Amino acid sequence: MNILWSFAPIFLFVFIFVGSGIYFSLMGYEKAFTILPPVIAIIPSIILAWIKNRKPSEEKTTDFLSGIGEKDIIYMCVIFLLAGAFGEVTKSIGSIESLVNFTISFVPAKFLLIGIFLISAFLSTAIGSALGTVAAVGPVAADFCLHAIGISMPVAMGAVVGGAFFGDNLSLVSDTTIVSISSQGADVKKKFNINLRIAAIATVITVLAMCLSATVRVDKMQSSNFSLILILPYVVLLLLAFKRVNILVCLTISILLAGVIGHYCHVDYCMLNFCNDINAGFLKVYGVLLLGLMIGGLSGLIGGDAVKEVAGIVSEKIEKRGRPDSRLPQFIIGGLAATFTFLLSNNVIAIICCGKIAKGIANNNEISPHYSATILEVFACGVKGLLPHGTQVLLAASLAGISPLSILPRVYYCHALIIVSILFIWFVNKKSSIVS
Repeated sequence: MNILWSFAPIFLFVFIFVGSGIYFSLMGYEKAFTILPPVIAIIPSIILAWIKNRKPSEEKTTDFLSGIGEKDIIYMCVIFLLAGAFGEVTKSIGSIESLVNFTISFVPAKFLLIGIFLISAFLSTAIGSALGTVAAVGPVAADFCLHAIGISMPVAMGAVVGGAFFGDNLSLVSDTTIVSISSQGADVKKKFNINLRIAAIATVITVLAMCLSATVRVDKMQSSNFSLILILPYVVLLLLAFKRVNILVCLTISILLAGVIGHYCHVDYCMLNFCNDINAGFLKVYGVLLLGLMIGGLSGLIGGDAVKEVAGIVSEKIEKRGRPDSRLPQFIIGGLAATFTFLLSNNVIAIICCGKIAKGIANNNEISPHYSATILEVFACGVKGLLPHGTQVLLAASLAGISPLSILPRVYYCHALIIVSILFIWFVNKKSSIVS
């Protein structure tokens, strides 16, 4: 009971955030779970944590500010800013449109459904935004359905959402990747290599499911123009990251390159446009950045001892089983990510909330931070893509004019991602010590 009371502020945040979403849903509002900003919903939780903390006010202030100023939190926020700037600059110079058109141009008509999935996967991996991918590819997929026989709108939108979460799970610039790596202290390349093994198998299963779900005949498809040079910033970002260049350096170089390419391809794109786009990118991520800082401060008020105690209790119960097996703590880490994502309808916030507990469990059970980061992300992304009130699913349903519930069974990738992740832990990643 003491442990539950220690984390009462986090439970209060979940209650307010989810409760407001349910309330506005019942009232008939669109995008009900986005009406109350999470950075506002967390303020009562901070007040409760302040009251619960029995230290003098000066020490409480120090704890709160120390939590905000923690190295991992600040590192995460700087990456958020640079990722937001990169996304806005590449969007402004036409890189996203060019990337979509490039992929469409190489998709054979008979593989239309698979092509929709691959377009979404490719774009989301490049830009790191599942929601942005659905917004960009959703209208294209809806138009495809008008010219195809044998493919339904729910199936097409399921392919869009599934591909969007492929990139959200793997992209080096997605919020979920940034948060999972930062919270666990993981290496970007090692985490990517582990995650790629799971995603590759899930993708094969997804493609097979799509082959069985529809026989497509296309009446007509328009070819689209694209520019390879506009796609170059994404290629450079991926290459630098694979060379294990610091992610801050990768993003900075890619932003500068995008600015140069923008001026080369568009004469009217000047330094002022470039600076304004960077600023617009910063502003787009201010909400999740502020939330990260506030949750860091909340953690400081709650105290690291509570997190360590939870991790210790979990580890002690695992040891009592009398078997050297790391599968249980891994399932617990995945369960934390899935539960918080389901409750909060936001995989980024979910990982921020349970990241420290997951790291404590991983450390106590000799689980590599690269594995724990992967587990957090695959379960959070897998569950988020299957939520009827998730923003990506709601947007896809809105673009297609269909019910969100009709899309969920067709998001094959997210179903496959969860199943493959469970099997990966059970059969592949079961040794007692997997620190690498």
